[in-house]
Order: sequence, then structure tokens, then C-alpha cells
Amino acid sequence: MNKMNKKMEYALMALKLIKQRPLGSLTTAKEVADQMNISFEVTARVLQALSSRGLLKAEYGVGGGYSLARPLSETSLHDLSQMLEGHTSLTKCLGPDEPCEIHGSCNISTPIANLNKKIQEFYKSVSLEEVLHV
Repeated sequence: MNKMNKKMEYALMALKLIKQRPLGSLTTAKEVADQMNISFEVTARVLQALSSRGLLKAEYGVGGGYSLARPLSETSLHDLSQMLEGHTSLTKCLGPDEPCEIHGSCNISTPIANLNKKIQEFYKSVSLEEVLHV
């Protein structure tokens, strides 16, 4: 029903690895991809997105990599989803992009909006630290 996508999975894997490293050490996208046996290209894009949105700190050049810019306890699962996806709505009709073609005749828009609100509240209440147990 509410399935986690590959970018979220890769982000969580990378964040757990980064958090487990000694304080002050850096982790590269290649290290994450190699250790987790996942796509380097997707991993690199995910880490860049998290860096540009302030969750990770990036150091470039030889010996560069990523480290946490803030504690995982200060970022919710909802925040992470917004960093990677830009929206967190259950259905198209609740998203900011385009209106649903049956909006005027839909008889479940209010219940779906209520469900969406409850799910968002839950995701906002769960920190990344809780999810990753680090």
C-alpha cells in the first residue's frame, strides 16, 4: 500500500553507514554502494540530494565524502521523504502538481485527505534515529 521506494531505501542504508562511522570521518557514495551492493549512480544522487537539503555535509576533492550535518534525531521520516521526493501525498489528488480529473465527482476525497493527514502525522513523529536504531 504505502511502499518505500528505492531512493528512500538507499538513503536509509547510507545514513546508517555514515552514522556508524567514527565521528569526523567521511563516507563516499562508492563506499556505500560497494558495502551495500547497490547502484553507485542512485546512491550518489541520493547523497547529493541529502547534502543540498542540509542533512549531510559534503567535502569535495581527494579524501572527500559525506558526514552528518545534524543529528538523525532531528530529522523525521517525513522530512527525508520530502528531501528525496518533494511531496508525500498518498494520491495524485492530494499532491501539488495537477488536479485530479474526477475531483468534482469523487466521493472519497475527504476520507483520503483524512487518511493522508494521519499518515503524515505518523511519519513526522518518527525520527530517522528511531528507524535506524543507531
